[in-house]
Amino acid sequence: MANYNQMEEFITEIRSVMDEAQIQLDNSRRVNPGDPADFSDAQRHLNDVHIELEKMIRSASPEQRDQLLRVEQQIHQLQNRMILGM
Repeated sequence: MANYNQMEEFITEIRSVMDEAQIQLDNSRRVNPGDPADFSDAQRHLNDVHIELEKMIRSASPEQRDQLLRVEQQIHQLQNRMILGM
């Protein structure tokens, strides 16, 4: 089980990766889209933190699991927007 500080630090890291992925998604929608490599990197980083999040969910307490599952849902939504936004 992760302690509270570890979980909060990890969620902060996830939110940072999600913010970067959202920026890349927004850039891809512009008339002059951003670098496709940056978009792919953002998708890969998002997938990487999702894999780590799944590991943390398995070892979390019920209270922690609830919060982590909400973050996981946000990741899924962003991943779907990135796929559909291409």
